[in-house]
Amino acid sequence: MSSFNLDEQETNRRFAAYFKGLEDRLASLERANQLTNASIEGGSIDVYDVDGSLQTIIGEQADGTTGVVHVNGPPPPTPTAPLLAPVINGVAATWDGAFTDADAAPLDFSRVEVHAAPAPDFEPTPLTLVSTIESPRGGVFAIPTDTPLCVRFLARNLSGTGSPPSTAAGPESPAKVVADDVVDGIITDVKLAEKAVTEAKLALAAVGSDALANNAVTAAKILTGAVTTDKLVALGVTAEKIAALAITTDKLAALAVTADKLAANSVTATKILAGTIDATHIKAGAVTADKLMIGTSGDNLIPDPSFEGPVSQARVQGVTAWSVVDGGNATPKALQVSAVSVSPVSRALDLVVLPAVPGQKVYLAVDYLASPDWIGERVMIAVNWLAADGTWLAQASAGTVQGSTVLGSWQRLVSLAVTAAPPNTTRAAVRLYTSNSTAGTVRFDNAQAMFVTTSGVAGARAEISPLGLQLYDEDGEEAVALMTGRPNYLSLRTDGVPVATIDQEGGAGFQRLAVAESLSIGGTDLAEYLNSLPRGMLAVDYQVSTRTASGTEMGFVELACDIDPTRMYRFRFAARANPSAGGGELQIRLRDGGAGSPTINSKQIYLAVHHMVSGNSFTADFEHIQNGASLGAGNHRFLVGFNNLYGPSGQTCTMSGEAGAVGYFYIEDIGPHVVETGGYNDGGGTTAPTPQKYTRTYNASWSGTYARRSSYSSFYGNTCMQGYYSSTNGTMASLIGFPSSLGSDLAGASIIKAEVYLYFDHWYANAGGRAVIKAHTHTSRPSSFSSDAEGKTVDWKRNEGKWVDITSVFDSTKWRGIALDPNSTSSTYYGRARGYGQTNPPRLKVTYTK
Repeated sequence: MSSFNLDEQETNRRFAAYFKGLEDRLASLERANQLTNASIEGGSIDVYDVDGSLQTIIGEQADGTTGVVHVNGPPPPTPTAPLLAPVINGVAATWDGAFTDADAAPLDFSRVEVHAAPAPDFEPTPLTLVSTIESPRGGVFAIPTDTPLCVRFLARNLSGTGSPPSTAAGPESPAKVVADDVVDGIITDVKLAEKAVTEAKLALAAVGSDALANNAVTAAKILTGAVTTDKLVALGVTAEKIAALAITTDKLAALAVTADKLAANSVTATKILAGTIDATHIKAGAVTADKLMIGTSGDNLIPDPSFEGPVSQARVQGVTAWSVVDGGNATPKALQVSAVSVSPVSRALDLVVLPAVPGQKVYLAVDYLASPDWIGERVMIAVNWLAADGTWLAQASAGTVQGSTVLGSWQRLVSLAVTAAPPNTTRAAVRLYTSNSTAGTVRFDNAQAMFVTTSGVAGARAEISPLGLQLYDEDGEEAVALMTGRPNYLSLRTDGVPVATIDQEGGAGFQRLAVAESLSIGGTDLAEYLNSLPRGMLAVDYQVSTRTASGTEMGFVELACDIDPTRMYRFRFAARANPSAGGGELQIRLRDGGAGSPTINSKQIYLAVHHMVSGNSFTADFEHIQNGASLGAGNHRFLVGFNNLYGPSGQTCTMSGEAGAVGYFYIEDIGPHVVETGGYNDGGGTTAPTPQKYTRTYNASWSGTYARRSSYSSFYGNTCMQGYYSSTNGTMASLIGFPSSLGSDLAGASIIKAEVYLYFDHWYANAGGRAVIKAHTHTSRPSSFSSDAEGKTVDWKRNEGKWVDITSVFDSTKWRGIALDPNSTSSTYYGRARGYGQTNPPRLKVTYTK
């Protein structure tokens, strides 16, 4: 018995240990990474947010590479305002790492952009970008300048989405060099005679590092070969004691400076003269693929592209006819070339020379202003493709053609330089030109040069530039062109045959088209066009049997339908009537029982009378038209009844239909409600006509944006902004006006319907925004904003133009235009609509009687 108990205990122990092991393994699996043994084979994982918007693509990308690409993250919070301080020849901008509307940086933080401009109310653009701060903990950047600057910060996330810009700081002026800054070095090399200090004049270790002012030793003070490495070590002369370029190769004894004499990382790229290290000085195999970085097309290759700083001053120093002058295109300064010459002359100036490889393409753009008296052939920005020895190989350019140069106003030259770098290209020189000119001047401003991002140089490839996207097939033929100013935006092919096209004017051709939701034509939903048409027969009944009346009303046929109060209806009835004797009249009544069962006592809405002269049969009919509003919305059951009256005693009358002569009764929708406009006229020649219905469409005659819902902002021209983007302009509103004929047309009129057409090409969010439409009484553009308080809020998409019913806010003949005025700082309302003189301008359509 004892042995049995021991075996049972052992068995129980083993079972307990077994189940404990299972429990531990299950817990381990629950804690383990679910993708430990998973892989992505030739594909990717798409990560979406709760609204179904794509956020991240993990794995293989569209261009064949692999990685993690952030696509559509929410805007980051707004950085705090910059802290500015003057420094010598510049302004230092500090970001403290904080945000105005968040406690910490978002997890997809990428960088904070530093933007600078002379005026505080500037909007950050690629032209105002001077640097970036990559750390979310903040940083400082010194902006080179010789004039006062204002600075704003703008945060971006990994998908490139930008935050609202920070409050502007400044203007801040650069610091000046004063005596206190140079006391320690007041005796410099100019105080020493040429070659005055030689090796013989110096006792070993007589001059230590603490005896030399910074940069005190210059090239002019050093005899050739006088300084060897053993003299430098013993004397204690350090790098900060030697002026830049003071010790050159001719001052050093052969092999005096060896690798062991150089501190680690002491020789950097900034210490090496440009061009001194070429292919012959690089050890074979020393430069590998991991040492090379591929550039992108996102950056302007031209330094100081608006010609404001010392870089541009250096460009023109000593160059005949070229200078930096005041008065750029929305910038303080511009680059100017004089064209004055006795004989035609061509002038050129290099802006930048860059490394290049065969097959590269460049996007080029520049603003130019040719003076009214300018005489010449062409104005141009170009890239010259050069070989290693400087030999010119080819050129790609953006420029005017002879006779097309516009004089007296700023113009912009833009081109995707389609001439790719030919074989043997090693450099690209971006250059400004004027050719064969004899008089006047030409100014240049806001220059751009950007390498085109491409997946290849021939065959099937994709190319991206600031002008857009191009896709090529395997034969190198353009298949898709989503580019500005091109005649063919999109062409889709099947087996080489085009099946669909969208051109630059938005015209499209398709084999078939299926629209899941609404379809608009000319800004009007197709449903509106269909609503303006009759909807046809709603209900019908045919009669082939007989009913008889004997002096009292007899019901004959019932028909039901739903009534819309905005529509018009026709009731039509016809049947054979046969009196038993001549005389008297036949009365046919149309009665409305509403939603209930109609009887001969229901509401009568029409009466038709036929005289029965003889006892012969005849066709008895009626037609009645009535608007839905007077009938009432909803389901109605209509009854046709009849009776004979005033005939001989004992007269009866039958109403019948039969084969070959059936009776019928139908109800027809004949179109939208038409307001009654007629009046009585006795034919004696009245002077006042009866009212008439009119529909008039008016094109906008002026428009403008008002900063802070207050003063007119000429910066936006005729564009119509609404809502809040930054503190620069606060909450913006817009006014749109129409011709004076609107006022004269509406004088004494009664408005039936008012509609406005607007085209919004931008909203803060990709999904669109909300427009708030009001009315105003201004007959011309005022200097300050005002409008009616009542508004209508309408949802809008990006690049959507549509007609909107605004009768509820445009319900008085005193109104002369509309306002866009959300009066809210919510980003939902920040949008931009087209204005007067632009494509898809505002229009007003008013239907009225008068």
